[in-house]
Amino acid sequence: MKKIEIILKVTDACNLRCKYCYNSGKGYENNCLSLARFEKFLKLLLPKYNLIHIIWHGGEPLMAGLAFFKKAMDVEQRIILGNSVTIENSIQTNGTLINAEWIKFFKEYKFRIGISFDGIDNDKYRGQSKKILKVMDKIRAAGLDFSCVAVVADDDYDLKKNYRFFADKKISFDFSQMFVEGSAKDMKGLSAEKYSQKFIELFDEWLYDVNGVSVRTFAFYMALSLGSNFRICTNCSCHAKYLSLSADGTIYNCGRDGLADYPFANVDDVQSVDELFSSEMAVKLIKGSIARRNKCKENCEYFDICAGGCADIAIMEGGLENIPQNYCYYFRTVYKYISDKIADVLEKEVPLNTLNPTVKQVLAKNLTRMSGSLKNDVTKRYI
Repeated sequence: MKKIEIILKVTDACNLRCKYCYNSGKGYENNCLSLARFEKFLKLLLPKYNLIHIIWHGGEPLMAGLAFFKKAMDVEQRIILGNSVTIENSIQTNGTLINAEWIKFFKEYKFRIGISFDGIDNDKYRGQSKKILKVMDKIRAAGLDFSCVAVVADDDYDLKKNYRFFADKKISFDFSQMFVEGSAKDMKGLSAEKYSQKFIELFDEWLYDVNGVSVRTFAFYMALSLGSNFRICTNCSCHAKYLSLSADGTIYNCGRDGLADYPFANVDDVQSVDELFSSEMAVKLIKGSIARRNKCKENCEYFDICAGGCADIAIMEGGLENIPQNYCYYFRTVYKYISDKIADVLEKEVPLNTLNPTVKQVLAKNLTRMSGSLKNDVTKRYI
């Protein structure tokens, strides 16, 4: 089954003004993607993909209104009924507009819910923390699952205290380093060295937190160290695996602001996905990414794992064809530490009941497909 991830920036409007907002350059315009453009875009994907995962994004996507989303689901149903395609929906929201009607809608259409929330520092960078926490309680009471993304904006952000905040509330989440785009350019920023050190110190605590919650990056790096082929967008060749549709119909490789200089086309003007990926800007983007990856391949032992990193991160750090030194330092440092730590856990046969529940899940999933008698023996003890 061939899958594509779609970042659907349904509107630039937003009811918050986060201090690090990478989308601030759009001016928070109260625009909205037309349903006709949405339907045409889905039809463009049909000949190439039979699994479409849509991440509704913005701005704040709920500003488009519940009536719009219900009509969008009608469009999806028409597409599904006439074709051999599966459409999955996720939403990334600040959570402030979610009420009982939205919760009912998410439940009916099986939306995965992601809430942007910065833990104990949320009011410092975003605001309306009490309201959002009440919304989370309502979502959970309705039997729906959700996770959070916490942006680490500067060196003052305490990873351990914020992890404890989410763990105590039993909320799975992930830390996301601030994109140095939009309003974030005016902030003092984040030291790669300090962040990496804080991250590995937290990993040591997380690893043995038997009542802990999932931190996606930890789980991902663990899986990589065990030979998983799974990739997140910052560590994969995302060309032809991701697309982003903006409210005005412009199509990009993804929704990150740095790629605004590489518009593939407008959905009004193309008749196939092949046209998108062969457009002048798409070719320019992939050629620049290949040039960067060739440099990485020559200089880094982790290339096969990192895949040359993310084009937008490279652009933020000096240019598409340049190796992003800060991100590379962070990835090498954190991945190596986690990889060595997990190898030590396996070698010492650390009892499962002393490990974080997510650690046990990752071990169970990945050890079962590893070959070799020794690893199979380890698997039998762990599963």
